[in-house]
Amino acid sequence: ILPRSKVYEELGDQIAQCLAAAKKYGIEVHVWKVNYNLQHHAPRKFVEELHRQGRTQVSVHGRPKDWLCPSHPDNLKLEAESMVEVVRKYDVDGLHFDYIRYPDGNHCYCDGCRARFEAASGKKVANWPDDCHRGDRRKEYLEWLAEQITRLVTTVAKRAKAIRKDVKISAAVFGSYPSCRTSVGQDWVRWAKSGYVDFLCPMDYTASDMSFQALINNQLRLLDGCVPIYPGIGATATGISLTPAQVVGQVNHSRKLCTGGFTIFNLGGKTAESIVEGFGLGAGKRRAKLPHAHK
Repeated sequence: ILPRSKVYEELGDQIAQCLAAAKKYGIEVHVWKVNYNLQHHAPRKFVEELHRQGRTQVSVHGRPKDWLCPSHPDNLKLEAESMVEVVRKYDVDGLHFDYIRYPDGNHCYCDGCRARFEAASGKKVANWPDDCHRGDRRKEYLEWLAEQITRLVTTVAKRAKAIRKDVKISAAVFGSYPSCRTSVGQDWVRWAKSGYVDFLCPMDYTASDMSFQALINNQLRLLDGCVPIYPGIGATATGISLTPAQVVGQVNHSRKLCTGGFTIFNLGGKTAESIVEGFGLGAGKRRAKLPHAHK
């Protein structure tokens, strides 16, 4: 459904190869999908064609953005079918949403969004985009924007589980809620409580242990046990460079707070060399069972 990458053409089916390698060692495979964001992975000709079709986002200032517009029906179809295709063709354990949001609070204000918002609300926007960005229709418009993101999560969850009930749906989400709901349309608490996701990976990327714990405590409170969370530790996140000791420390904080687990962003040459070995000797090492230990 999506254009094939040069890696695919040169080295073959990467999902099939990943599955073959992982299944051998009992490792689950959850296919990571970059949603909407066309900036880093999509072929330029493909992006240019989407611009010509009016399917990409526009800022409140009228500037085009290399992101798919979530309210465009063809984009909903493309994103959903490209993810469901994976479940239909491969024995994967799960599908993982990333960039399941708007780029920032200034998007999307394309002509299509205006027309579709007016049709949904049954009321014309007198001063576009000002009324929806900062004016008296701001709250209504933000609700509508968030609904466009939720539509994709709902559609994929229902269609994927109709193919295979045991497939797990997850998402990488911003750590702070409810601010991310209004700033980028990411309503992950609703997704969890409505049963659209099986677990969440909040991107709790910070070098501060206090901030890391505060984010987790708020997330656990909001979700109230409806789904597990695997807090994201930003070992190599932009603007953050954690030492192996800091990574292990945050893993231990995640465990003490009784989350479902943890994730480390990301596995690459740097983390393989500097973190994995020490991690195996510390947080990754199985703890011995003590005779009088209690949960």
